[in-house]
Amino acid sequence: MAKRKRSSRSGSRSRKPFRSAGRAQAGGRPLITTVVFDLDDTLYDCFGQRVRAAHLRAAEAMASAGLPASAKAIFQARMRAFANDPQLTRIDEAVAEHFGVPAGEREKLVRAARLAFFTLPVGKLTLFPGTLKVLRGLKKSGVRVFVVSFGDPETQRAKVAALGLDREPSIDHVFYADTGNVLTKEAFFRSILRNAERDPKRVLVVGDRPSSEIRAGKALGMHTARLRGGEFVRLKAQGPEEQADFEISKIDAVLQLPFAFGKK
Repeated sequence: MAKRKRSSRSGSRSRKPFRSAGRAQAGGRPLITTVVFDLDDTLYDCFGQRVRAAHLRAAEAMASAGLPASAKAIFQARMRAFANDPQLTRIDEAVAEHFGVPAGEREKLVRAARLAFFTLPVGKLTLFPGTLKVLRGLKKSGVRVFVVSFGDPETQRAKVAALGLDREPSIDHVFYADTGNVLTKEAFFRSILRNAERDPKRVLVVGDRPSSEIRAGKALGMHTARLRGGEFVRLKAQGPEEQADFEISKIDAVLQLPFAFGKK
């Protein structure tokens, strides 16, 4: 049984593979029949393999769109803004403000930057060590496994293909949420509840971003686990609605969470 622990302000980590970030479960281990994984910085190191290059591309796009600065200066400003707040909308606005762009003239620059950021060409990508072990271990136990990604759908599909997840038999389906919010992660979570597992208490959501998949999962009554790392590692939960039930430092710790994984 995982006990609730307070995180240390010194930055040190517990030696245990996970810690409870919320209220401990009473009684036996809850049954989990369905696990939903985020893609970026959950199943592979998006921060290390793509994020810096994407920000450089976004900087070049802002320069081409008319921001009065060199791509190098814009990139440096983006990295400073990223250190303060990794959320993309905040970065774009902070950069525009830094270079004195009037609020009414920022839309074109922000649109160009976001398009460039999300459509960075996909090269070779590698999964986190342990990812396939987790996916295949869950499937062997009879668990349904879904992946939900966010970004430009064409680019996200290319990422999935580069990682070999489009042909991975342990994954039941990959959903593609888009930057225009036409199809959101929460909408896909609701679809899973309608078509795969009607009881949200038998669904576990694993991701890295508290304001996205963690918030959406908790809103629907699902269990949640946050993988602390990557682009949003310093992003704090803004209230209990974004606080994951558990926090883990490596993907293979999913199998050690206090759940019973398997069929009903």
